[in-house]
Amino acid sequence: MSVEALLEQALREGRFSTSDVGEGDERTRATLLARLVGLQNVDLPVWESLEQAARRPGPLQLSQQEANLLYFCDQVFEQCQSQTDLEPLLLEAFMALRPLVAGVLLRDSAVLRSLQHPLFSLLDQLWDAGRYWSPDLGKPGDKYRVRLEEMLQQLRKADPVTAPFQTWLDELSGQLAKDAQRAETLTSRICQTARGALAGEQAERFVRQQVSLLLERAPMPDVVEELLKGPLRHSMQVIYLSRGVNSEEWKQILRAAQMLIDSMQGAAEGESDMQQVYQTIPKVIPLLTKQLVSISDATEMEDWIARIEKLHMQILLGGKVDLHPAQPLSALKQEEGVSANVSSALLEQVKRIPEGQWLIYQRDDGEKLRCRLVMKTEEAGQLLFVNVLGAKCLEKTPEEFAYLLAARHVRLLDAENNFSQILRDTVASFLQLYQRQAMLMTEAAERQRIETERRRLAQQKAKREAERIAQERLEAQARAEEEARLRAEEQARQAAENARIAAEQAKRAAEEAQRASEEAAKFSRAQAAQKAAAEAENIRREAEIEAERALQAEKQSRIDEWEATLQSVRTLGIGAWVDIEIKGERQRCKLAAVMNASDKLIFVGRDGKKLVEPRRDELIKLLLDGKARIIQQGDQFENSLAKVIQTLRKD
Repeated sequence: MSVEALLEQALREGRFSTSDVGEGDERTRATLLARLVGLQNVDLPVWESLEQAARRPGPLQLSQQEANLLYFCDQVFEQCQSQTDLEPLLLEAFMALRPLVAGVLLRDSAVLRSLQHPLFSLLDQLWDAGRYWSPDLGKPGDKYRVRLEEMLQQLRKADPVTAPFQTWLDELSGQLAKDAQRAETLTSRICQTARGALAGEQAERFVRQQVSLLLERAPMPDVVEELLKGPLRHSMQVIYLSRGVNSEEWKQILRAAQMLIDSMQGAAEGESDMQQVYQTIPKVIPLLTKQLVSISDATEMEDWIARIEKLHMQILLGGKVDLHPAQPLSALKQEEGVSANVSSALLEQVKRIPEGQWLIYQRDDGEKLRCRLVMKTEEAGQLLFVNVLGAKCLEKTPEEFAYLLAARHVRLLDAENNFSQILRDTVASFLQLYQRQAMLMTEAAERQRIETERRRLAQQKAKREAERIAQERLEAQARAEEEARLRAEEQARQAAENARIAAEQAKRAAEEAQRASEEAAKFSRAQAAQKAAAEAENIRREAEIEAERALQAEKQSRIDEWEATLQSVRTLGIGAWVDIEIKGERQRCKLAAVMNASDKLIFVGRDGKKLVEPRRDELIKLLLDGKARIIQQGDQFENSLAKVIQTLRKD
């Protein structure tokens, strides 16, 4: 996604401000723009100022994009307030333009994508012009400030839709260009003068050094010493500045001074051979006359030549000349500098500061001086500063300036820091904030999805667990019913077996009684028959008792089976499924209703149509006869499911 598209999306979807969000229709936008023009409280965010506007008929509803634009505008001016170097007087006037900028953004948010608008360029120029003004500039500075304030006031009252921003920009650019040209002209003159003064000072120091060497060359008369310290020194300085030390003129004036000193040494050394003196003296006067360029008066020149010729004549006539060591030149007065030593790192930092750098210098009295470095002379060790009007306001050595930097009395101004740069930085921060919001929303949605999936899986697990529990209960119930049936069958079988055995025993007893009767007949048929009849009667009665017991056991088994089946029927709930033989065909039915008044159970098919409505005793008989079978008990499953879900929630 491009930056432009991302910015549009952030303005449309972001949630940054605490403003009320409404529909934001065209009528509301027009009302909003009208309210922005009349805002006066520049210390509050724009949206808060809107809410406090006395002339509002009611709470102003903003669209999400409008609220975000107002939030963006507030962030821009908060950064302006924290990063600007304007004086408080101009800063207050600049901050009052917040509603105007908000109105321009609300009218056309597309300007944020290109950051191209006459108002932004106008604010850049006002920012740059205002950051170099300070209250110490006098009347010219007051005029400069008034011009800026008038433009700021004009902008404060401007309509964001109809204001001629481009015209105002052209007018301000023209005025500032004229001011800059005047300041540059004055600065150029000051630099030229300063460079001339520095060059003169440097020339004087060098020439003094050369003259001092000449004074140490040999003893000399007062006239020669006076000439070296006066006109000759001044002439050497002129040649140094105009021609340089590598010129032929410089070499000639040094040669003339040396020959003049040497021409005075012949008699002093007591030479018998005056040939060297005779050869030197005629060359001195012409060479010296040519090089004494600092003497413009002919009378003064003739006077100096006459005084030297008089000495030469005295030497040539064998007279003595009063020679003595020359007094050294007095040292030039040194400007007081920083006594403390500064590190080489600080000096290197000062060296890297370019010409044209603006800075704020806080003086000892607490006042701030805004100035620009316009000249650096490494050979002279001098830094020259001017104010916004082009007037000289500060002069320091590199050591002094390094000390001020270390003591935080000097702060360099960032030339790239202006309104447009803050706009760009705020757009970048705005997009970063939106991307973070989007990431957090995505993470929250993912967490919600995971939680929803977890709950769905938990419900599925609970459902499976409930089905398992219900199935286990059904299986347990089926096993219990089967065990009861088997017990009943076993009891019935055992009773039948006991009856059979009793019958067999009765039969055997009868047969034995018959045999006994037959045997007794041999002795006493009457007694034997009576005895056999009694025994047979006892055996018959025992057989009848055993048969009765077997019958009672069978009846009890059927009763137990009936009660178990009855309990199953009674526990049937709505939704229970039962296989019932209807008209010779097994059909799966669902219990839809229980009619307690008639003791009927209404079963429906899968399509919801009624299939059969037996009474409980009829259903019991069908179950006992094997013509019906319970598949699922009904609402017991829902109860089991609810219990499982409650258990999972507690966990």
